[in-house]
Amino acid sequence: MTTVFVLAHALLGVLFIAGLIGRWIVLGLAQRATELPSMKTLAAAAGPFERLVIVVPSFVLLFGIVAAFMEGRSVLGPLAGGSVDWLFVSLLLFLSPLPLVPLVFLPRGREYEAAMAAAEAEGRVTSELQAVWRDPVVRAAHVYELASVTAVLILMLTQPF
Repeated sequence: MTTVFVLAHALLGVLFIAGLIGRWIVLGLAQRATELPSMKTLAAAAGPFERLVIVVPSFVLLFGIVAAFMEGRSVLGPLAGGSVDWLFVSLLLFLSPLPLVPLVFLPRGREYEAAMAAAEAEGRVTSELQAVWRDPVVRAAHVYELASVTAVLILMLTQPF
């Protein structure tokens, strides 16, 4: 049964990474679109990837914790009297992007929606909408999100400590 949870955890992790990369690619195309209908279509096409990025991590975490428990491992490391190991560091890295949701993604998402509504009212891609698409804070948040998940994957594959 442990193998089933480990395998499910790994497959869900791959699905999560696919969602991150898929979202990145489609939103990048939307950002570069010069016509509003194309931009809106591409932004809508990113929706399924966005849902993967929102929903799947909870299952990755759940299956990972259950798998660790079934293997007799503690994910809490030094918090439970153990040592710092790759599993504990992976958990911290996996959870570290969570503050980006209320601090970056939700407020900047509202800015995007307002800029898109204004652009729709004008019937064209506006400079305000282009500026929202090129927001360096959102870009940095997405880069961090992908980098932290990539680091977790590397730690899980190499188990260096």
